[in-house]
Amino acid sequence: MRTNSEKNRSKKSYRGNFIILPIVFLLCGYILFFVCLSPVIDPLVSVYKLAFSNVNAATVDEAGTNSIFNGATGVHNGLLTCDDFEYPTWGKIFGTIKVDNTDIDCDLIFGDSKDLLKKGACMSSMSHIPGCGTGILVAAHNNTYFHTLPSAQIGDLVHVETNYGSFVYRVYETRKVDTSKPNHADDYYGELYGDKEVLMLYTCWPIDTLASTPIRYFVLCEFVSGPQVNIYDTEE
Repeated sequence: MRTNSEKNRSKKSYRGNFIILPIVFLLCGYILFFVCLSPVIDPLVSVYKLAFSNVNAATVDEAGTNSIFNGATGVHNGLLTCDDFEYPTWGKIFGTIKVDNTDIDCDLIFGDSKDLLKKGACMSSMSHIPGCGTGILVAAHNNTYFHTLPSAQIGDLVHVETNYGSFVYRVYETRKVDTSKPNHADDYYGELYGDKEVLMLYTCWPIDTLASTPIRYFVLCEFVSGPQVNIYDTEE
């Protein structure tokens, strides 16, 4: 038979567990809730910043961002080499991009990290800059800068201003790519590394989703006008 002191200790232990266990379950619930919602937190923050800040969505809203773009150059044709302009490096704004019949009018940034995608349309460093005669891969978030990308129709023009020239492209195709499939890059490899200059704009799909998704919506655009750029030769 248990003594009174043992009974008291048992009651205290029971009361302690009664208090501690709900707290533990509550903390576990909060952690699980945060993990489940983490894919949508960043997009919601980005939307909030665009909706309630005083900064135009077509500009970068973080101080200290490097830029080598000072407005349109007036260069619409001709042949350029790397001696003729400052070649963009990682994280630098080197132009703007505007798509007819959409609200897209934002900075063009060299590089495509998670942080850079919060600031504008980002060109993959694995592709080429405009004017090189091959593929150009540009991405932006579906809930901010490229939210109206699906409004672009066949025949619409895309205007790209850079620190070295002005370029125009024409939409000729749209497609969806499932990045969860093996070898999904084959769906756009031909345009990215082909012998024709193709501007590829892409974003997450469905366009209104706030969660992570493997589907990408592509808008393919053919070259219309702009200077030619030879990045391999320099002037002697």
